[in-house]
Amino acid sequence: MKLFLMLLGIAVAGLLGYRMEPSLRYKMTGITPLSSADKERLYEASHLPAVDPSSLTPDQLPAKVTLKADVKVTDAASEVTMTIPAGNRVKLVRIESTHAVVSPGDGPYLGSLPISQTDLMEQLAASPPVVVTPPPAPVTPTPEAIPPATEPTPAPTGTPEHPVVTPPTESPPPAAVQAAPVTAGSDDVVKVMQESLRAGQITAFTFDQVQEWKAEANETTDGTVFQTGSVSYNLESIFGAKTIHAKAYVKGGKVVRWIWTNTGKEIK
Repeated sequence: MKLFLMLLGIAVAGLLGYRMEPSLRYKMTGITPLSSADKERLYEASHLPAVDPSSLTPDQLPAKVTLKADVKVTDAASEVTMTIPAGNRVKLVRIESTHAVVSPGDGPYLGSLPISQTDLMEQLAASPPVVVTPPPAPVTPTPEAIPPATEPTPAPTGTPEHPVVTPPTESPPPAAVQAAPVTAGSDDVVKVMQESLRAGQITAFTFDQVQEWKAEANETTDGTVFQTGSVSYNLESIFGAKTIHAKAYVKGGKVVRWIWTNTGKEIK
């Protein structure tokens, strides 16, 4: 019997404490007890996603939201206004900062209300949007970081090594400053070039490889006038057949030097 009365007293004390605790807390701390609505709002806020709706694209937002408060919508053309009561589902048109722009349908009526007065955040919490991270911008290498292009080396042939074949471009040799008309001794220039190649003055190409002999205009280099002539021959390389041009500088009936016409470099 005593045990029963003891348990009964404990139960009654616990019930009274549960009922009296809010008022006693207010008297002792000055903190007003939360209402059921306040507790529900706090619970909802603690479970809402940490995302800014204004940063989302239209594809990441729900098509419709449910109103928690009445909203006025207006037709801008006719200036007719109507009120949509809370609890209705409306079309979510867009997000403007902390407000949602809504419409009752596809018509011209638009209205704005705080996002907190819709179930937008609850929908985002139930189905979080997929945030797409943009790919990093491609890094453009600076001119210093780009390695210099290397010229291809032609395949070895039976003839001595040849220079790298590049598209022929006519350029004067270094220090060439002016040209004079071809003199009457043009045939002599061709003969001198032929004798130079027969004698093996250079080894880059031979007499038999030459397909065209031509006397050119006289040129003055460093104050000295030279007779000039050019030759053309074909070279088989990994890039196919290429026509190579060379030029001879003649002085005193002898070839002083041979150069590659496209680069101006002396031929050894």
